[in-house]
Amino acid sequence: MKEYKVIIWDFNGTLIDDVNAALSSVNDMLKRRNLPEITMQQYASYVDTPIIKFYEHIFDDLYSMDFGEIALEFNAGYDKHLPQKAVMANAEEVLEYFNSKGKLQTVISATHIDKVTKRLEEFGLSGYFDKILAHNNLIAEDKTHLAVKYFAEKQIKPEEAVVIGDCVADYKMAQAIGADCILTTQGHQSRVEFAQTSAIIIDSLSALKNYIA
Repeated sequence: MKEYKVIIWDFNGTLIDDVNAALSSVNDMLKRRNLPEITMQQYASYVDTPIIKFYEHIFDDLYSMDFGEIALEFNAGYDKHLPQKAVMANAEEVLEYFNSKGKLQTVISATHIDKVTKRLEEFGLSGYFDKILAHNNLIAEDKTHLAVKYFAEKQIKPEEAVVIGDCVADYKMAQAIGADCILTTQGHQSRVEFAQTSAIIIDSLSALKNYIA
């Protein structure tokens, strides 16, 4: 168990349970184009940032397509499939626990800021966070620069922070800023993908209490 002052949370697949919504939206897109659907295992192996790297695996003619339209199509399907209350199991309990211990909690997401803010408010989670940081576009690009800026503004030392996410991209961000990382298997990638990292791996957010003092 290690003590941290700052907890950096990923959003999709970490705080909210949305992997089925994402996969369903992708498969809807494939069906419209008479292309074969992908499995959860394929989906997890394709996930990457920026998100255009994901689509390289499923669209042979990707670079002849309008990526802006692809992003809008995916998001429309995602919104359709996302459950009304998609909070990840044990998320609120753990947020409350770390809040009671005086931890500074922040969300740093590759999703559009408006979507992150809206859903955290809808799910009653926004009050737990010092800052909600995300992009102002739909291309799910790297978010490391958001973390770097936040650390500088708050004068946070890397050893004081831990990143909690569900993708290898979250681990890479943690590595880039010098912070520790814990990855959950409840989200968009699995232990198979996490094998390339040295992150602590958990199967439930409730397990965080065993690692963060």
